[in-house]
Parts: sequence; structure tokens; C-alpha cells
Amino acid sequence: MKKYHLILLAFIVNLNTMMGQGDFKVAFGLKIGMNYTMPKMVDLESMEFNNQFGPDLGAFTDFTFNRHIGLKMEVLYSVQNIHMESYGIGDGNGTRIGTVELNQKVRDQYLIFPVLFKTRLLKKLDFLIGPQLGLLISDENRFLVIDGIIFTQNEPIDNVSLSGNFELSFSATAKLNLGLRYNLGVGKINSLRNNGFQLYLGYALL
Repeated sequence: MKKYHLILLAFIVNLNTMMGQGDFKVAFGLKIGMNYTMPKMVDLESMEFNNQFGPDLGAFTDFTFNRHIGLKMEVLYSVQNIHMESYGIGDGNGTRIGTVELNQKVRDQYLIFPVLFKTRLLKKLDFLIGPQLGLLISDENRFLVIDGIIFTQNEPIDNVSLSGNFELSFSATAKLNLGLRYNLGVGKINSLRNNGFQLYLGYALL
């Protein structure tokens, strides 16, 4: 137990030291952007998609501890459009014998909660990395794959997704920044692993 107390004490001391350097800042703002969804079907690898764009809107809080490191937390509303074109069927021995056309469109709406650790690469360029929790809040045209067969459903079975984010952020001005983020899906949600890019503009209000 003493070991954990020492670790906690060291963290508090380091945080106070960083804040005491005079470089500690907190910024709050809004962001708007566009995502480009590249889903991957986990339970049916032969599924073919037509990648789609969707809007993102939300708010962020940016903690700058010193000139080199920081932390960014966000709350986003994200619409991720998915267009399932077709999937292949086989003979059971690995040979593809045909294609089933679907033309099925899904409009997933998420509340997303990224937590990103930030480090300065260049004077106005930051690299951010961290986890993201996504909460599915829509139930439009949901589907599930069981034994290679697609079933539609009215209510989602899974509604929480976990992803990893990798981002480059450019500070155009003291308040305006431009970011490009890659989202790598870790867990699946209703047979899909969500991957994609996000391009956004952020503006600090405070």
C-alpha cells in the first residue's frame, strides 16, 4: 500500500511542478469536422464497403502542462455512414463461387469521448495519441452476422466501441487549429470494427 501512496505522491508533486513553471494553460473550445469511415467486417471478411463521409461536432478541453506535453479531452457527436455493397459466398473450401448484392446503408450516430496525450513536434505542430470510447446512440438499419448470414435488427446488441487515436494537429493561430486524426478500431460493435480518418477545425473560446 505504501508503494501506491508514494506513486500518487510523486504524480502530485510532478503535476504541481509543471503547473508552477508558468506554462500551464487550460483552453476550452468547439470543433467541427468530417469523418471518412473505413469499416471492417469482423465476422464476414468477404464483405465489401463503399467508404462514406459523415459530420462531427463537439467540444474540447485542452490542458497544456508545459511547452512539450499536454492532455486533450473531447466530447463529440459523430455520424458515421456505412454503405455495404456486397459479400462473397464460397463453397466451404475457400473458393469463391458467387456474390450477394446488398446495397445496405447504415447511419450510425455516436457520442465519442477521446482522451489524447499531446507532445510538441515542431513550433506549431503537435502529435496526439490516446484511447477513445464510442457510445452508439442510434438503431437505424442495424445488422448482425451469425455463421456467415446477415440478420437485420431493430435494436443494437452492442453499443460501446473502443478505439485508438493517432493525430497531427497544426496551430494556425493562438485559438484556431487544424487536425488530422486516424481512428483504429480495437473492439467490434455489431460485427464491425470502426476505422477511419477525421479532419477538423478547432477554435478555443476561453
